Amino acid sequence: MSPNGEREPLINSTAQAYGSEASSLSETPSGHRKERRHHNLAGLPAWRFHAACASVWSATFLSAFDSTVVATLLGDISSGFNAFHLASWLGTAYLLSLACFTPVYGRLADALGRRDAQLVALVFFTAGTAGCAIAPSMMTLILARVIAGIGGAGLTSVGSILLSDLVDLRHRGLYQGLANMVYALGASLGGPVGGWAADQFGWRVAFGAQVPLLFGSIIAIWCFVPGDLGGRVRDADDEHHTLTWQQKLARIDYAGSTALGVAVTALLLSMSLKTSGSGGVEYSWSDPTIWGLLLVFVAFTIFFLIIEAYWATEPVLPLSMFKRATPTAVALGNLVLAMCIFSLLYNVPLYFVAVKLRSATVAGAHLLPYSAFIGAGSLIVGLIMRVTGRYYAPMVVSGLIVLASCGMMLTWGENTPEWLTWVAQSPAGFGYAGVLTTTLVALMADIAKEGTGEIAVGTAMTYMARTIGQVLGVSFSSAILQATLESDLRARISDPDLVQRIRRSTDAVRTLPPGVREIAVSAYSHGLKPIWIFNLVLAAITVIALCRATNEVMPESKPLDDDDEA
Repeated sequence: MSPNGEREPLINSTAQAYGSEASSLSETPSGHRKERRHHNLAGLPAWRFHAACASVWSATFLSAFDSTVVATLLGDISSGFNAFHLASWLGTAYLLSLACFTPVYGRLADALGRRDAQLVALVFFTAGTAGCAIAPSMMTLILARVIAGIGGAGLTSVGSILLSDLVDLRHRGLYQGLANMVYALGASLGGPVGGWAADQFGWRVAFGAQVPLLFGSIIAIWCFVPGDLGGRVRDADDEHHTLTWQQKLARIDYAGSTALGVAVTALLLSMSLKTSGSGGVEYSWSDPTIWGLLLVFVAFTIFFLIIEAYWATEPVLPLSMFKRATPTAVALGNLVLAMCIFSLLYNVPLYFVAVKLRSATVAGAHLLPYSAFIGAGSLIVGLIMRVTGRYYAPMVVSGLIVLASCGMMLTWGENTPEWLTWVAQSPAGFGYAGVLTTTLVALMADIAKEGTGEIAVGTAMTYMARTIGQVLGVSFSSAILQATLESDLRARISDPDLVQRIRRSTDAVRTLPPGVREIAVSAYSHGLKPIWIFNLVLAAITVIALCRATNEVMPESKPLDDDDEA
């Protein structure tokens, strides 16, 4: 059917595949039957429903908080161990384990149930965070970040899966918008609070202080989230027999998970080495290390596809999903848009520091409206879907907003007016949040319609696509900038050491003699232009991909009784 067409509303029978009946009936003490609140799929009392949501969001908040704490403390940590050359690996190690284990949590949530999968993630994340607080060396700290990444992979993805089981389809976008706002709040507080704690008590306290909060989140999820929510926790042949942990874990696709993990690790590691190097060593695209890792990526990707197609009984990533238009559009849209947005976030500060010659503080301030628009975009788009029951138009319009924002950034140069530097990139935050929210709902609607029970693996797939896109966006844009920058500088500056100094440190541009400074500013401005074009192309591909999704109409919820319990 044409994406612009309109199907019949998703009926309650398909909503059951989404989680449970969207508007089921329950007995009152007097024997009369009444409707449960439509957005409470689990049929929980009101207080427990809200407590369950708050518990899930507490883990989301702490995950976001931790991510910016680490970014803020890189200098303090590396200086404390006298290992600045290893500083970038704190972020890389976390991101690698995050990307590898995100798809695993989809099947883990099916095998163990949502609550237990989230608790597993929290235990790993807590152990890794505690390890950071007591690490005796930089290598131990990097290992602790790997462990934290294993847990972090589940905090957001399983949290999103949990919401899909708690909230009906009509309200799913609104609750995802609230979750995105919680994440944005945690990310905005992590940097300043972590920096303050490090200044007052040392950087170890910034990690150690998170541990009691994480234990609180573990207790809250254990108490308020139903243990039998989602997944298959009972024997299919005997509903009275609860599956043991060994039986649950036996369902996981270990071969596929391993092959996918190796493939993703090889890809992201090659991109990370190409972008930031290792131990002061820069890698070119022709370097055997880069090519070797890319060959490993290709080989294990093929191996993974064979396993999923012919071997796995419960694939970690069912290939059958990609025979349908919407899952393919969602995966591609999330991947490419993440590339676009993280390329933008990585290079906008470079523009202000190297071209406009502003301080890092001013450069960061220009991203504040973008952050505010993320929160607004999530909530507004969620409300629109709640009122209209439609996601297709908000999804495509959100993509077009990102496209327009990238188009405005094409005008950026040395003499760009100040107002345009504030206005151009900010709407991208609204569009990005809108796409993330609507694509998730689009995927849930497609899975509900098909009745395939792929909520968990589908959600994990979208988060994995975003993570890979983040790394690829930064890597490709960095390669584009460095290639253009080096060519321009070598053509106009004869001193190779000075060329390398300008390439490696944007702060050095302001300290150069006036004549050389003008050359450096011009080179950076010229080098960033292909990146703005690159971002525009990625945004256009995103819109095209999103247009391929099918257009479903979510059912209107039934009126509530006055004595409705939740």
